[in-house]
Amino acid sequence: MIKFTLLKRLTLGYVVILLLVILLGVYVSLKLNQLNRLIRGTAIDGKTVTQLEHLRDSLFSQVSFEKKFHISKDEDFKQKFWELRTLFTKGLTNNLYRMDTSRKLRLYNETRQLYGQYVVLFEKENERMAHGYATPSNAYTAQNESLVDGIALRLNGIIMIVQSGREEKIISSSLISARVFNMTLFTAILTVVIGTLISFFSTRRINRSIVLLQKKTKEIAKGNYVRIPSMKGPPEIKDLADDFNVMSEKLEEIDEMKIDFINHVSHELRTPLTAIKEASEMLLEGTYADAPEKQHQLLAITREECERLIRSVNRILDFSRMEAHMMEYRYQKSKLEPLLQQMVLKLAPIARNKNILIELKPMPELPLIRMDEERISQVMENLIGNALKFTPSSGHIIIRTAPYNQDKKFVCVAVADTGVGIPAESVKTIFDKFSRGKTNGHKVAGSGLGLTIAKHIIRDHGGEIWAKSAPGKGSTFYFALPASSS
Repeated sequence: MIKFTLLKRLTLGYVVILLLVILLGVYVSLKLNQLNRLIRGTAIDGKTVTQLEHLRDSLFSQVSFEKKFHISKDEDFKQKFWELRTLFTKGLTNNLYRMDTSRKLRLYNETRQLYGQYVVLFEKENERMAHGYATPSNAYTAQNESLVDGIALRLNGIIMIVQSGREEKIISSSLISARVFNMTLFTAILTVVIGTLISFFSTRRINRSIVLLQKKTKEIAKGNYVRIPSMKGPPEIKDLADDFNVMSEKLEEIDEMKIDFINHVSHELRTPLTAIKEASEMLLEGTYADAPEKQHQLLAITREECERLIRSVNRILDFSRMEAHMMEYRYQKSKLEPLLQQMVLKLAPIARNKNILIELKPMPELPLIRMDEERISQVMENLIGNALKFTPSSGHIIIRTAPYNQDKKFVCVAVADTGVGIPAESVKTIFDKFSRGKTNGHKVAGSGLGLTIAKHIIRDHGGEIWAKSAPGKGSTFYFALPASSS
C-alpha cells in the first residue's frame, strides 16, 4: 500500500483544486452563456405587454359599444359588447400564468374583480332602462367611469411592471454575464499560476512544522492540552502555531466549562424529573386516593416542575439558536416604559415575599425603540430576577431609564440593587456562557446562560450591555438600545 507523504498529499491536493477551479470556470462560462440565451426569453415579456395592451384597447372598444347601445338601443351594439366581454375574459384567463409576482397578481385580481363589477353594473342598468328609462342614470355613469378608469389603471400598472422588469433583466444580466465571465477566466489562469508556485516552493518549507503540529494535535486528542514553543519558519507557520496555542487554551477552557455546565444542567434537569417521577408514582400507587386535596397538590407540583423543566430546555435552545445566529426577532417600534412597568408588576409578588422594594424611575419623553418586546422582556426579567436573587430582605431595587448620550441616539436602562455584589474578577466574565455568580465564595445554582442570552439579545438589537459592582455594595446592570430613527 502506497503511503502519501505530506509533500505528495499537498501536491496532489493542489492539482485536484486546480482541476476543480478549471472545471468550475468552464462550467460557470457555460452557464453564463446559457444565461445570455435565457435573456432572449424576455421576448415573452414583450408578448405579454402586447396582449395586455390589446386587452386595454378591447376594454375601451367595449365601453364605446356600451355607450352606442344606450344611445341608439340597437341590439347589435349590445351583441358586440358581449362578444368583447368574452374576448376580454378569455384574454385575462390566458395571462394568469404570467402573473409571477405578488404585485402583478394583486393588480390582476383587482382588474378581474372590477371588470366583473363593470359587467354586472351594465346588466343592472339595462334592466332599469327596460322599464321605460330613456337614458342611463347619473349614478350609473359616474360608477361606470370609475370602474373603467380603475380597470385601465391596473392594466397599465401591470404593463409598466412587465416593461420595467424586462429592461432590468436585460441590462443586469448582460452586465453580470460579461463581468463574471471575464473574472472567472482571469481567476482561473491566476489560480493555476499561483497554485503551482505555492505547491513547488512552500511544501518543503512547511513539512517539518506540520509534522510537529500533527504530534501536538495527537496530544490534544488524548486530552493533554499542550502548547507549541516558538517555531522557525514562514510567518504563516508562526501564526498557525499561535492560533494552535490559542485553540488549545480555548479547548481547555471549554472542557472545564463543559464539565461544569453538564453538572449544573443535569442538576437542573434531574431535580424536576425526579419530582415528576415521585409524584407520578405516588398518584399511580393511590397514595392519596382518599385525599383529593393531596392529589391536587401533587398534580400542581408536577405541573410546576414541568414548567421549570421547559424553561430550562427553552433557555438552552435559545442559547443554541443565538450562538448559531438563527434567532428570529419580531421588531416593532415601541415605548420602553410600559414594558418595564409590566415586568415590575410581574415580579412584584416575589419582591413582596422577600420584603424587597422595587422602584421604577423612568425618564419622561424618551424616544421610541425598534425592538422585539418579548425578548427585551426576557432580558428585563433576567436582570430583575438576578437582583431579587442576590438582594437580601429589606433591600432595594431601582430601575432607571435615560438617554445614553447627548444626541439621544441610545436609551439606557439601569437595574441597581443593594445586594451582595460581584467580585471584581467575576464582573469581567459575568456575561460569558456558563458563567455563574458567587455568594459567599460559592457558585449559585443555574445553567449560567441567562446573562449570556441577555447579551445576545441586546447586541442583536444593536445595543450594548455591561455591569458595575463591588462586593457588599450591590450591583448595577446597564443596557443601551438604539432609538428609532423616526
